[in-house]
Amino acid sequence: METQPHWLWLYNQESGELSVKLSEENSCQIAYKPSQLVNIHFEHSELDIEDATVFQSTTELLEGYPSDKLPCAIDDAALHAMAWKRFGRPQMPQSWHFQKSDITEWPEERRLCELNSGFDQGLFMIIDADDEFASCVLLDESMQLSAIKTMRQFQVIKVTLNRLLPATIDLAMSSQSSWGQRLA
Repeated sequence: METQPHWLWLYNQESGELSVKLSEENSCQIAYKPSQLVNIHFEHSELDIEDATVFQSTTELLEGYPSDKLPCAIDDAALHAMAWKRFGRPQMPQSWHFQKSDITEWPEERRLCELNSGFDQGLFMIIDADDEFASCVLLDESMQLSAIKTMRQFQVIKVTLNRLLPATIDLAMSSQSSWGQRLA
């Protein structure tokens, strides 16, 4: 990806659109609505070290998977994770959309998971977690939550840890590991 020396956050007050300017010719539109964002009091602002750290760690995580197995571009996922970590509005958990899993402890190093709504199952990346909850960004193009509600790619949802399922992509890659054997 060709970049300029400093990436910039750009926010259009009239349209409510947030984007990241990567170079003179290239920018990435962030898929979040203004109502999902907080602390945007600028038209343009340089990314900070925390933004860069989130981008780098997300990119490194996703580069560990075959690109043909991921449903989105690695850079797009990393830019959305970075935007959510910096500007995402705190959420209440919406665990009721998803079926419970049998897993009692979620390994901290596992950052990909799946959630099953009973209507659909989607691949998510955990972008923030504590002892009870995880905020997960949808990597798939879309996921049906109910008869009338569908999540779109890069939307974020907060759930209790007992809703997380192992990512099929992890199971395929680690079928020899104890994690894969425990969950198979």
